[in-house]
Amino acid sequence: MIRSKPLLDGAKDQACVNCGVRDGTVVAAHYTGLRSNLLGKGTGHKPHDLCVADLCSHCHYHFDVAGGGYTFEQKIDKSEQFLFNVIKTLMRRVDQGVIKIEGMKDE
Repeated sequence: MIRSKPLLDGAKDQACVNCGVRDGTVVAAHYTGLRSNLLGKGTGHKPHDLCVADLCSHCHYHFDVAGGGYTFEQKIDKSEQFLFNVIKTLMRRVDQGVIKIEGMKDE
């Protein structure tokens, strides 16, 4: 299980990767989509800290809690949107220098 305070702290003072707002509510929100159990989520356990997206309170609520009654197709779409935000956050952590990739070249 990957736990990393620097990965989580990287959300501080950032804009939401989903909507772009910078309102002081942005946190590193753990992935809660359809496959979260395959990424470490379980009873009382969040997925790996690599599986986070920098989300404002509104977007975090949308992905975590809002709106029961989704069709399976809507759940797939919501999960894919969250995973895309996770990728954008990982790219941000590389840009921040929180994640270092040996031999990486800037383009």
